[in-house]
Amino acid sequence: MDKSGIAKRYASAIYDIAKSSNKISEIREVLSLMMEKYEEEEEFKKYLSDPVITVEEKEDFLKRAFDFVSEEALRIVNYIVKKGRLSLIPYIKEEFLKIYYTENDKLPITAIFAKELSEEQKDKLIKKLESKYKKKVVLNVKVDESLIGGGIVKIRNEVIDGSIKHQIEALKKTI
Repeated sequence: MDKSGIAKRYASAIYDIAKSSNKISEIREVLSLMMEKYEEEEEFKKYLSDPVITVEEKEDFLKRAFDFVSEEALRIVNYIVKKGRLSLIPYIKEEFLKIYYTENDKLPITAIFAKELSEEQKDKLIKKLESKYKKKVVLNVKVDESLIGGGIVKIRNEVIDGSIKHQIEALKKTI
């Protein structure tokens, strides 16, 4: 089975547990933190991926690393590691969020601009997008100074590129 299929199964099961224990937000945060630690902390990744280290030692390590989370969240973390699925954590988190957004009628949107938007600009953008898509928008704003001006909006598989950089490149192609 491919990574996506496995991640969907895990995400679905984790979401069901999170929902039944009323801990969706906490478990979403724990998945994000796990992904961060796995991708950014080499020692964390090595220790939990080492086949010589016993499951009990890994569970003790995780209990110390995640001592601030509920028992349910810790059980999920332990289960992912025990089953050797830590490398799938980015995919599991992504699938978990898809389920969460679908169930809560939310639309995740990434907007990339040449400079940081003011709160007023963010609010206007959110209102326009919510009006157009008839869903609650979860806006993730990023800054990329190479765009020169304007911005790029990514919605599901759709990309709206209104950046000056893109317009200049398009102009170069026509010349």
